[in-house]
Formats: sequence, structure tokens, C-alpha cells
Amino acid sequence: MKYNKTAKNNRYSKRKSNNNSSLFWWLIIGGSLFFTYRNNPQLVNNFTEEFLPNLSNISLVSTRIIRDEFITKINETDITAGSISSLQKNKFAEIDNKALSVQYSGTSVKELADILSQLATTEEEKARIIYRWITHNIAYDVVSLNRFTNENIYPNVTAENVLVTRQTICSGYANLYQKLANNMGLKSLIVVGYAKGSTDFVVGDDNTANHAWNGVKINGNWYLVDTTWGAGIVNDNRFERRFNNFYFATNPQHFIYTHFPEDGRWQLLPNPYTRAHFDALPNVQGNFFENNLELVSHTQKSINAGGNVNITIKAPSTVEAIASLKSAGQNLPDNYTLVQRQGEFLNVMTSFPQQGNYQLEIFAKPKSDSGDTFPLVLSYEVTANQEGKTFPTIYRHFSQNNGYLETPTMGDLYPNQANYFKLRVDNATEVRILDKSTNRWSDLTRYGNLYTGNVNISSGDVVVFAKFPGDSRYWALLEYQTL
Repeated sequence: MKYNKTAKNNRYSKRKSNNNSSLFWWLIIGGSLFFTYRNNPQLVNNFTEEFLPNLSNISLVSTRIIRDEFITKINETDITAGSISSLQKNKFAEIDNKALSVQYSGTSVKELADILSQLATTEEEKARIIYRWITHNIAYDVVSLNRFTNENIYPNVTAENVLVTRQTICSGYANLYQKLANNMGLKSLIVVGYAKGSTDFVVGDDNTANHAWNGVKINGNWYLVDTTWGAGIVNDNRFERRFNNFYFATNPQHFIYTHFPEDGRWQLLPNPYTRAHFDALPNVQGNFFENNLELVSHTQKSINAGGNVNITIKAPSTVEAIASLKSAGQNLPDNYTLVQRQGEFLNVMTSFPQQGNYQLEIFAKPKSDSGDTFPLVLSYEVTANQEGKTFPTIYRHFSQNNGYLETPTMGDLYPNQANYFKLRVDNATEVRILDKSTNRWSDLTRYGNLYTGNVNISSGDVVVFAKFPGDSRYWALLEYQTL
């Protein structure tokens, strides 16, 4: 289950996401056995002796039809990746609207292809209109997948049946895309491989393929498409339609973080990844790339740390981020993470309450997005070897104004003595410290966007406030406690 993080009352708090749940485990269950059966029936027979003794309940006729229907190889010696920048993305909205206008209720792949062909002229338009029509009209079939899981009956995933039922699993999505593309004069194939999401799945744990997507040829070059992940999510055992543009003609350098094909050529990379390399990659979501984020440090998902770790991400100034630390699946207090901007980089500082294993999740969104929800973009598995110190509590105006705290970064201040403060806050006209136990205010000295000063602290909570142009109010930036 994926989580978003939500800003509430100007402070960051967490809630379960209903917008970003993953299809991943459904794909693992439903796709893996079928693809293994297709490629190596004996392996499935061996596997199911222990786990699914009634796999023979699957109709052999249906299985044969599925295998015959799949086009997973193509007679091409030169498989060249297309340039993403060469696509006319400014025209996607127009072709998408045409796709949404097609309310076809029939069951003929050819008939639907003929209708879509009348609305799309170029290969790029044809590839796109198929993607948008499928993601809008075909639901993920959770019921059939549960039936397969419980009764060992694999659903009919032929393109024709997908049009009849208007729902399917990953193989049906890929099959329908390939058949429509073929009928519209496009070269396309189904790519079989492994997929991973925010859950901790390692390809090396299992030799069984669990997912299917498509390659499609546009203007002489190949592009990657995943209509399953483009259609929506499974949340609380129900499909929720959530169109995702990211999985049409995805940059292969980004696609490889979640999709590993059995045939390495369909990575569409000049230097294909090994399976071990794929397994070691952090769990990166599509939102990471849509926000134009880049990994600078910690390019592998597993991190060994002392009492703290600092992860650096390159990020546009228009993006803000927050982080969350978990232990055994439970969220820890927010002051174990501190996200700060330093120029074009975001520094994600994390400390640990004790030795142990943790999951670090990073969330991000454009500052222009006025909503409170931050989608998950990246996660790591961290092993801490010692205890660290907590950070101050961060309020939203700190990150929105590119705040950077130099000192004190420890969340607990020394009482009854002077503590030195040094922080940078863009756009602020004043920065003041409130000692809540005495209700005493202390001003920091301004040097451009840098604020410094020694402040005598008594005991209890201490809050850093800032004032911004055109606003008479003071907004909380940071909050400390005393030792």
C-alpha cells in the first residue's frame, strides 16, 4: 500500500492515500503463474505442487488461445529507442479528447480499430489514441484475479473478451493494445517481464515473470507503453480509475526503475541493466520523474547508516518535498526527518531512534499545487547501526520559502543558556524566536535572506516565526523543545 503525506494546520502529518495505491501485488499474483506457464509449463507444475495444487483447473483450450494470441517476439534486427522529445506532446490533449469521445459498445477489435483510425492520422496519434481509449474504458478485473487466486481459474484475456467484459488484468490490457495497434497498421508487441512498485519486491526472489506491457513502433523507432498502470489503481480490493499519462512512451531510463523485461533488448537502453542492478534500484515512482527530480546520492535502495543519513536529490526550485520514517510499518514522529533546500538540491536528513531496520519515504509536489497531499516519489530501506538525534518540527512555510537551517539542527535545545541560531529563509522580512514558557520574543539579525543571533532559552517549547511581505501575520517555521 502506498502512502501520501498530507499537510494539516500548517504542520505536516500523515494519512493513508486513496489516490496512489499500487496494482503491483495484484500483478504479482495474477501475472506470474500465467507467464511462467506460457514460457515453462514444467516450472509451473513444480511450483504448484506446493502452492496451488489445482492449477489444472485452468482450461487448456483457453491457455492455448492466450499463448497463440500473444505476440512477444518480432522480426526486427534493429530495435532503436525513440526520442521522447520528438513526440508532439502538445497535441496529446486533442487526440485524448477524440479517444474519450468514442463510446464504442461493440466487441470487434477490427471495428474499434477502424473507428479510432478515422480520428488518428500519424503513427504517433494512433499509438496515443489506443492508449487513451483503453485506459479510459477498460477496468482492472479484481474479481477475476481473486477468482484465479482462490479457485485457480485464469481469466480469458483475449482482446475480444476484454471488449466484451470491459475489464481484465495486465495480460489482457497488453493484448488489446497489441491487437488494436496491429489492426491500425502499427508494429507492436507484448513485453513480458517483472514489475515492482513501492512494495519490497526483488526480482531475484522469484524467477517468475509477473507483468506484461507493450512496445510500439512510431516513425521507425520503439517506445514503451503500459496501459495497466496508466488506467488506475487497486485500493481496498477495488479498482479506481486514475489516468496516468506517465506510462505512455515512458523514457526507458525511467521505465527501468519499475519494469524489467525478460528480453533485455526491450529495456531500449544502450547499456542494458542486469537483474541484480534492477533489484538494487530504489523504489522510484513515476511522480519522481514527472517532478524532474534526479538522484544525486544513494542510488541503491538499501542504505547502511550510523545514527543518521543525508540523501541529496536534485530538484527544481518549483518543487517542495517532505519525508517520513517508518519502523515495522509504523510511522515514526515527524522530527526524525528534516528536508531542506540548498540551491538546486534537496537534502533529506534522517536520524534513527535506535539500531534497527527502517523505511524512509520521500514525498514531493509542485509548489503551485495548492493541495495538502504530497505523493510518494521515492523510498529506501535503511539499516541503522546506532541511535541518532531528532530534528526540530518543520512547518510548511519553511519548505515553501526554501528554508535552510544551519544551526541548531538538533530538535532539543539547551535550557537556561544562549543558543545560536542561523537559518536562511527566502522572502521573509522578519524572523523572530518565541520562548513559549516565558512568552518572550527575540529578533534575529537579517543579512539578506540569512538570519542569525544568540537567543537565551529558558525551558519548554521554542518556535521560530517569520513574517512575509503583504502579510501582517507571523508564520511558524520551526519548533524546538528543551532538554
